[in-house]
Amino acid sequence: MKKSFCVIGLGRFGLKLVEELSKAKVDVMAIDIQEENIIKAGEFIENAYVCDTTNEAALKELGVNNVDHAIVAFGSNLQNTIITTIILKELGVPKITVRVDDDFYIPVIKKIGATDVVSPQKIAGIRLANKVLSDSFVDFFNIDQEFSVIEIAVRPDIEAKNIQELNPRNNYGVNVLLIRRDKNSFSPTGIDDICPNDHLFVFGTIAKVSKFEHLINTVKE
Repeated sequence: MKKSFCVIGLGRFGLKLVEELSKAKVDVMAIDIQEENIIKAGEFIENAYVCDTTNEAALKELGVNNVDHAIVAFGSNLQNTIITTIILKELGVPKITVRVDDDFYIPVIKKIGATDVVSPQKIAGIRLANKVLSDSFVDFFNIDQEFSVIEIAVRPDIEAKNIQELNPRNNYGVNVLLIRRDKNSFSPTGIDDICPNDHLFVFGTIAKVSKFEHLINTVKE
């Protein structure tokens, strides 16, 4: 099942998030009070809406209560950030990431319901987009506008998978550059396995690494 995201607040930071998330196979909704920002977001996604996000009924009507992860990207508008975060929490959104421009307010935003708080001075929109795409994505190293090295945490309950049989490069368009196992790191060969609790450093596009991560962390029933 596709993950679903809602980006609220479409300044440069929010628009960059929308653009990056649109490259992955996820459902993305975008909301802003300014129609011109919605038009810009519409270049990347279909579901972009003009809405006052301090209006709980309006958010519920758009179905924001059904998304897996909401990102509040207002930044300097602290009042709207606080009200919107409280409403998202009350609507039962499982994950709420909030942008705060002043680190002084981070403890406050966490207390009112944010599951994660970010400062644009510390994390760029492109990095955050990668971070929220998968619970198994640990860290990101952007090589250029298209390619990244992404650290993936392998679930503890998966079966070991042989790298030669997976053939990541030919079948998925990615390269497994490094495996970190316990306290040891090594460059894998075809005879090596991907094992539970491994950390993989995988090179490729976001979409292709996401697909590979899904394969690795899918547990057979």
